[in-house]
Amino acid sequence: MSISEAIAVFNKLLKTTNNKRERRIYESFLKILKNLKNKDLSERESPLLQKELSSIHLDTSSDNSKKYYKQKLTEFKAFLKDELDFTTEKHYTEIGMAYGLMFGTFIGVVYGMGMDSNLGSSVGLSMGTSMGMLFGILYGARKDAETKKRGRVV
Repeated sequence: MSISEAIAVFNKLLKTTNNKRERRIYESFLKILKNLKNKDLSERESPLLQKELSSIHLDTSSDNSKKYYKQKLTEFKAFLKDELDFTTEKHYTEIGMAYGLMFGTFIGVVYGMGMDSNLGSSVGLSMGTSMGMLFGILYGARKDAETKKRGRVV
């Protein structure tokens, strides 16, 4: 299935639904596909992308289309990242924030336990969480800027 055919399928799906969450999923697919259509794909990337779009079975109707297409969107993003080295906007920022939150919380708890006061654990936790998120967001934003500079953002 070509990118143009996939765009047509999602435009048709977008017109047939009134569900806000389904519309958001279809719009995400459309945004990615339109950005891919505007990219100059190499001879290796184009057939891989068409094969992946065919394997998604976009024209299949299912009872729970929101769940089906949400899963396919996640799989498609993973394919773009793993096989073609494309990422979506703010991909690394979101990952950096999650890891920063996780490690910052851990460091904050450890630091708070080392303090002797009653407020030590809460102060350590709040400081660690906020600092971890800050560093994670900064690192992710830097990685997103590098990826955008290379032209690998869809």
